[in-house]
Amino acid sequence: METEQIQKRIAEITKEEQEVKTAKKAIKDQLENDLEYVQARDEAKKANLKKKAIKDQIMQLPENQKLAETIKNNTQDLAVLKDILSAELFDYFQKSKKEEIVDADGQIRKFKIEAKLVAEKSGFGK
Repeated sequence: METEQIQKRIAEITKEEQEVKTAKKAIKDQLENDLEYVQARDEAKKANLKKKAIKDQIMQLPENQKLAETIKNNTQDLAVLKDILSAELFDYFQKSKKEEIVDADGQIRKFKIEAKLVAEKSGFGK
């Protein structure tokens, strides 16, 4: 695929994203100008503050702090394992040209390879 076609697609995406952003802002403005909505939003904020205070009390219990720590550690471990698996699946795909693999239980598992365009950060690539 030629670079020109990719550039056109990026421009189309940028235009569509801007239209969505403009429409969302228009809706937000209308909501903010509706008295009934603003009152309901304020009541919901108060209820959420109360809910958060109760949740914080419950989370201070030692058994819940231990569970939260377990969740945090397991989540970090899962992220690392998923990154490793992604690299292994990409390598497997490059070698086999297959987008499926048999798991340890004998089940056929499909996977997909993705490419994403990322915004350039200052100093990146220069």
